Amino acid sequence: MKYIIRNFRKGDEVAMAKNFSECFGPATPSRVRKWFRLRKILPEQVFIGEVDGKSVSDVELIFMQLHLGEGVYTKTGGISYVCTDSDYRRKGIVTNLLKQSLDYAERSGASNSSLFTGLDIPAHRIYSHLGFVDIMSERTYVKFFDFPFVFARWMRMLNRLLKGSKIAARRLQGWEKSVAIELREAGMLAFRFRKGRFEKLKIPPKKPDIALSTDIPTFTQITREGVLDWEEVVKARKLMWKRGDPTDIKMLKRILRWMWED
Repeated sequence: MKYIIRNFRKGDEVAMAKNFSECFGPATPSRVRKWFRLRKILPEQVFIGEVDGKSVSDVELIFMQLHLGEGVYTKTGGISYVCTDSDYRRKGIVTNLLKQSLDYAERSGASNSSLFTGLDIPAHRIYSHLGFVDIMSERTYVKFFDFPFVFARWMRMLNRLLKGSKIAARRLQGWEKSVAIELREAGMLAFRFRKGRFEKLKIPPKKPDIALSTDIPTFTQITREGVLDWEEVVKARKLMWKRGDPTDIKMLKRILRWMWED
């Protein structure tokens, strides 16, 4: 497959919004333009992968001051919004976009490049190959007062993510199942996927297609971070499968972590 790499041109924000919606959640062209204004991103800092006249992949470079501690800062070429249309992934496009971005950052006087990313995602292979090193140095803590409310908001988020994700929609096509989750601190919560939508159930079904039990910390880490090793969690009995076909359980894992590529 032939593609070209170029910088941003006026009008690209339409295709970029579609790509962002698939990778990160709902976005619009106006939000893309607003992001550029807020971050003062110039056209030469946006790298586009184009196939047959269609923008299918993009990487943004944002120059910032990276805090090293004790009042010490250094210029960094921040990598942002690395995204590729799911129909064009694993073609080497985004790798070459990143290489172009890194070359530009170095020519512009940055001593390093940095990026923030979710943990345990396929793109890590690309970042490691290009020489990025994990220096995670902080954690985020949260205490829930009304977890059923948070669960309902999670359902809403899944539907918003699904709306923009072609790869998730393809994998979920024809998969209509109910799921019951017994949370030790919050009781039984349930949802189902039907007619292309996730729906929180007020009353858990007597015989759900999939049933599991866990605790809020484990469930939160799975859905928010996706960093837990499933086998270790099951072995430690932090998560127990009560019911479910192996194929359906595999699909639920994808839903919980919202990770659709192998």
